[in-house]
Amino acid sequence: MAQQKELFKGELMEEKLRVYFLNNGYYVARGVNYNFEGNEITDIDLFLYGRTSSLSRERTNVDVKNKKNPKAFERILWAKGLQELLGFDSCVVATTDKRELIRNYGLRHKTTILDGNFLQKLNYDPKIRITEDDLLIQLNKIKSYKYSKNHTWKHIYESSKSRLLDQLDFSGYNSASLDLNYFLLKCFDKQKKEYALRMSYAVLSHSLIILDYILKDIAFLEPNLRKENLSDGFKYGNLGRDGVNRTIEMAVKISGANASANSIKKSLETTEMDVLKEYYSKADTTKNIFRWALQFEQLAFQNVPTPPNNLESELKGTIAIMLDYFKINRKEFFALH
Repeated sequence: MAQQKELFKGELMEEKLRVYFLNNGYYVARGVNYNFEGNEITDIDLFLYGRTSSLSRERTNVDVKNKKNPKAFERILWAKGLQELLGFDSCVVATTDKRELIRNYGLRHKTTILDGNFLQKLNYDPKIRITEDDLLIQLNKIKSYKYSKNHTWKHIYESSKSRLLDQLDFSGYNSASLDLNYFLLKCFDKQKKEYALRMSYAVLSHSLIILDYILKDIAFLEPNLRKENLSDGFKYGNLGRDGVNRTIEMAVKISGANASANSIKKSLETTEMDVLKEYYSKADTTKNIFRWALQFEQLAFQNVPTPPNNLESELKGTIAIMLDYFKINRKEFFALH
């Protein structure tokens, strides 16, 4: 691992809070860009995702300002507006301001305030994890010439994080799977192996969070219906089978193509998704997905990444399923050191 970057005050506070929320059971992503149709609107300092019960999930945006003049009132308005815009459950403002007035204003507007007194008590050990900043510096040095149109790995990673804000659906999962396939294959490149492995763990954690959010709505369906929902989502994305069929019929009618709508539909009926459908429809899998997402996130930020073969059996099993789905040789992948 390269020498760690010296963090500025704001960056350090974000890392401290990230570790604090991780230790309190949240999944945390730092520095998440919020985009609309390819345009970056803003970024969220910390995105929190919590599994509060088998039926409900909690999503929270955290605004962090570690400055002499934190403009706390303004930050409360901004964080609350972003929460409403994204349809999140709550928002948090972390500010060096210690005035009781700020806490009362936050309370009135249902915004949790972590004030200067709280922030002063936070600890941080740089030996436990690499920082987001260190990771981004290294990812920015590696380009993807074909997969991502000459963008760096930093761009792919940032896009994957962004899906956590507004693509917690099958289309988001399918896009994350494409990124995961790319990074798993890059693990075989000796020069890029360390960061390809980190990215495999990170993107896999993103995909598991997306699946956890999807599964909350179908977890209590009968097993066959649960499998059917997953199969359609993996194959057809957010449109589902009926939506895709209607689109095909309309496209064939408009274009006057020689191929019939039925033949095109039949070509989509593949069994490749069965391995995912069977695995993620299991009750035990559904129950543990959030925990596995937390563990893969931790693996992505270890000072020295754990080789795939040294992972605990449940995590190895999850990776093995994805390897099978992507038709990557299990034995060769787990032999990587």
